[in-house]
Amino acid sequence: MESFYVKDLIKAVNGKFLLGDPNLPVKSVSIDSRSVKKGQFFFAIKGKNYDGHDFIKEAVEKEVSGIVYSEDDADFANPFPKFPSIIKVPDTEEALGNLAKAYRQRFDAVKIAGITGSNGKTTTKEMLASILKRKGKTISNKGNFNNRIGLPMSVLEMKSEHKYAVFEMGTSVHGEIKILSEILRPNVGIITNIGFSHLETFNSPEGVFREKRALLDNIADDGFIVLNNDDEFLKKIPHNNYSKIITFALYGGADIYAKNISLWADKPSFELHTASGFINIEMPVKGKFNIMNALAASAAAVGLGFGLDDIKEGVENFTPPSMRMETVVLKSGVTLINDAYNANPSSVRESVQGVCESYIDREINLVLGDMLELGDKSSEYHFSLGEFLNSQRVKSIYLIGDMSLYTKEGLDKKVVYHAKDEEAMLKMLQRTPVNNKSVFLFKASRGMHLEKVYSQFSGFLEKRKK
Repeated sequence: MESFYVKDLIKAVNGKFLLGDPNLPVKSVSIDSRSVKKGQFFFAIKGKNYDGHDFIKEAVEKEVSGIVYSEDDADFANPFPKFPSIIKVPDTEEALGNLAKAYRQRFDAVKIAGITGSNGKTTTKEMLASILKRKGKTISNKGNFNNRIGLPMSVLEMKSEHKYAVFEMGTSVHGEIKILSEILRPNVGIITNIGFSHLETFNSPEGVFREKRALLDNIADDGFIVLNNDDEFLKKIPHNNYSKIITFALYGGADIYAKNISLWADKPSFELHTASGFINIEMPVKGKFNIMNALAASAAAVGLGFGLDDIKEGVENFTPPSMRMETVVLKSGVTLINDAYNANPSSVRESVQGVCESYIDREINLVLGDMLELGDKSSEYHFSLGEFLNSQRVKSIYLIGDMSLYTKEGLDKKVVYHAKDEEAMLKMLQRTPVNNKSVFLFKASRGMHLEKVYSQFSGFLEKRKK
């Protein structure tokens, strides 16, 4: 943070000032008592599995400069003689968002992009940030700090030295995108796609669409919108409702599109076409859906005045996020793909198709876990996935998780195995015959922790080769 004072914080969070000096500077903010440092302001956030109020005493002992809290019975211990500033608010999570909203308003000169969508947010963010930093210092969320806590904490890291900022926005509850986009008030709003994500909350893609489109109502007055014209929901948004829209699509029918796509080479490539011409781009990550992510990032960059050479350099040199089509070729020639960061019915299909398209002369093996947060129709979505996999060019399928039993029921044309737990899954994989044409894709919701099996299997193969 820069040039923020206690009195500014009090006004931003609409808090009740109980103790301290309103003219002292607020140097930084923390929500974690384990890592909070001397001089920081500690927000006692209530989470699903913790309550920051339980750790106020610990924060005080670490000599924080201030406490923002909401519970009447909070324990401040005995801070004598170094009393922190104390501010009470009705809701600490809301207060953190309000602070970030006020802080963001100080950076009118920074061009801010906000990204949401069912799939591809993080990869699009990383691609766009890689492009933008060619012309100026750029900040973005770390990892997927994209919720009502992570986004404000990311915004509070902005400084005057930044020329661009790229923030992704996720959602798991109704109204969250509205709250986040009101905090961010981006100059560029990007919706990557609408799919089958968080259906436990939103019930259907239509519900997801209603949630995501809230971003469009909170774009800065001089801003523009980037939409996926291949998406059945997004392409129907009336363009006359917004001042400027830039569309992207895979094969045409949009402002930004791709031609001459090559997916099976070591580095997939495509021609990026814009109104000012076209350029060939080699991708550092596989999958047709990642070309769509590149088109989304390119459309935003074009709207911000970037040329084709900068876009090419940015996309070709971006670092793919971990556990998202993260590919390793072992010395034995076996290819392992860790795409186990998250999963929903849309993203699993895209990943499977992407691998099949990228490795047309290889033996594809799928290691799939449950797709979580799908609500009452979870069994139907898992069964439907099995039906889809019947038509894919895969050698064998390994499943783990209770819901994946429904996927197995939908499979009648493939070699399929189901494991009751991680240990059983690893044993199955260890018995699998492999050669230099073997490809294994690992894909599941984050809560399944399939990356553990991936790591253990990788280690097993490396040792066996030796």
